[in-house]
Amino acid sequence: MSFKAFYASDIHGSDMLWRKFINAAAFYGAEVLIMGGDIAGKAVLPIVRRSNQYFVPGFAGERAFTEDELPALERRIRDLGQYPYRMTEDELAAVQHDRGAIDALFSRIMRETLERWLRLAEERLQGKGVRLYAMLGNDDERALREVLTGSSFVVDCEDRTVELAEGFQMLSCGFANPTPWHSPREMPEEELQRHLEQLAGQLEEPSRSVFNLHVPPIRTPIDTAPVVDENLSPVIRGGSIMMGPAGSQAVRNVIERYQPLIALHGHIHESKGETRIGRTLALNSGSEYNTGRLHGVVVTLGDDRVVGHQFVVG
Repeated sequence: MSFKAFYASDIHGSDMLWRKFINAAAFYGAEVLIMGGDIAGKAVLPIVRRSNQYFVPGFAGERAFTEDELPALERRIRDLGQYPYRMTEDELAAVQHDRGAIDALFSRIMRETLERWLRLAEERLQGKGVRLYAMLGNDDERALREVLTGSSFVVDCEDRTVELAEGFQMLSCGFANPTPWHSPREMPEEELQRHLEQLAGQLEEPSRSVFNLHVPPIRTPIDTAPVVDENLSPVIRGGSIMMGPAGSQAVRNVIERYQPLIALHGHIHESKGETRIGRTLALNSGSEYNTGRLHGVVVTLGDDRVVGHQFVVG
């Protein structure tokens, strides 16, 4: 038997990309949807009320919005991967220098947004024979795992093996090796390799499996990223941004050892592409989340092989 899956990753809070991801099942005829991590946004954007007008510092300059204009403005902000939040000037002043209050607000909005996304997925996909698997990435707060595990429709696939179709299993891990940004979900390479080895040990037939690993293998065409300095600024050499490997040695090691049928990756937005590690086809879907363009890969598996794959942008 064969089946078709649609994989995407790194949508970073974009409402538009989540809607496109859900709709991809019908558009591409996929029975399986796989979200590879980094699903949450990175910032709350205050919409500040002054008298009967609203302002968005840092987003729309000094332009004033009426209350009737707010729904369209908020949709635009959400589509770009940020979280709009209405507040008064006094409310903004009360939290803007309180790190704890800001973090609590951010966490609450992230949870509420993901809960809304999961409800939307169930509304649109229920009864259509589509299976949706999702996991967190390294940039996602650990507390969001509770939202995924609490869904009765979306399968939280991380840290275990799941059955994609008869004879095809998938293991998933959204943690990253250490990054310059010290993101919420990172592991030292040695610990990450132990974790991946433990997961791989649960597979019945690794050669027919799918590895859904947020971070790509190191020193490949799909793990190249800008090199940054101690201030997290890109390093410029000869007038060009210096590029270098940013993937994981642990991920490469387990792929080399277990040789899954296919490995699906995200994490490094600039390195969309494919490579071979032994018999394993490794793919990075890439990301342009702040442009409204969803990058993904349509993969058809069957007869102990990858029947076909196609990079798509929608």
